[in-house]
Order: sequence, then structure tokens, then C-alpha cells
Amino acid sequence: MPAVQDSAEHIRRAIALVDAVSDGPTDEEITPSEIAEAVRDAIEAAEGELPPPAHRYLAEALDAVSDGMPADYVAMSLYAALGVLGES
Repeated sequence: MPAVQDSAEHIRRAIALVDAVSDGPTDEEITPSEIAEAVRDAIEAAEGELPPPAHRYLAEALDAVSDGMPADYVAMSLYAALGVLGES
């Protein structure tokens, strides 16, 4: 399942971006587009191999980013997707 492992890496990248945003201002401005791109990359990396619950959580995270939801809400969906993949 290398594709699923690749997806998990993209999810971790998205979580790192969300965490950086929630920690406050940084030297580098992180945009919602960057977070959304990492989530889309996670979906695309394992297209067809992601368990349906993981795909659903990633879709929810993507919707949450586009809706401007708080970082904690986005992170919760991303962590749930990792949990479904058996990653932490």
C-alpha cells in the first residue's frame, strides 16, 4: 500500500500547515490554498485505494478549509483520516 503511505505523508504535511497557522503568525505566510493543496494531494496520492471513511474525512477537511472553518476543525478531520489509515 505505498499509495496509502504517500497519502498519509501528505496528510501529515497538511496537519503541519494547519498547526503552523493555529500557532499564530510565522515568518512564512501559509494560505488556505496551500493547506487545500496538501489535502488534495493526499486524496490523489491514493485515489481508489483510500478506505471510504478516510476519503470522507479528507473531503470534509477540504470543505472545511474552503469554508474558512477554524484550524482545529480542519485538523480534527485530518487526524481522523490518519486514524482510519492506521497512522499516527
